[in-house]
Amino acid sequence: MIQCENNNDDRELGKYWERQFCLMAYDRGMVFTPHQWNREKSAMAYGGKLNKYTLPDITVWSCPGEHHEIKHKNPTKKNSIGFEKYRYEALREFMFITNQKVFYTIHNHDLSGGRYGKENKIEHWFTAEIENDININNAFKCIGCSYVSGEKKQVDVLYWDIKYFHRLLDIWKEQGRLFPAHVV
Repeated sequence: MIQCENNNDDRELGKYWERQFCLMAYDRGMVFTPHQWNREKSAMAYGGKLNKYTLPDITVWSCPGEHHEIKHKNPTKKNSIGFEKYRYEALREFMFITNQKVFYTIHNHDLSGGRYGKENKIEHWFTAEIENDININNAFKCIGCSYVSGEKKQVDVLYWDIKYFHRLLDIWKEQGRLFPAHVV
């Protein structure tokens, strides 16, 4: 698949899957904030000395609390998941500053009918905790295409073997999240 061909299409697809994640959280009684909805630019947090921090897409406030960067993608032919290095570093910095869990969470579209499939099951979602599961030491780096401030650019992309990602279902079960009756 060719990346970075239609920014508006990619944004709309991303919004759809962020909403799907929020619906799953809602179904389980969680309180959350979708930071990116109805925004043209990244949501930011501000701190000491006017530092700016890019926020993950969604914060789940329900205890124990967690932050999720959401992507709708599939593993590469080498069975790995990629993420722009500058975005990973922003999430990592946010994690250290807040001392809270930050996850890179993907909806694997191979399991739901392809890139434009709309089937949403929690079994299609996988997540990795920044620094604990995925970090610079277990990544390999390549150059890839990404939108940076809305423009197509070549950037460093980090890739991790899919083995570092866990089923979101298992993470939420471990945390004692409430589950609807239809999820086993």
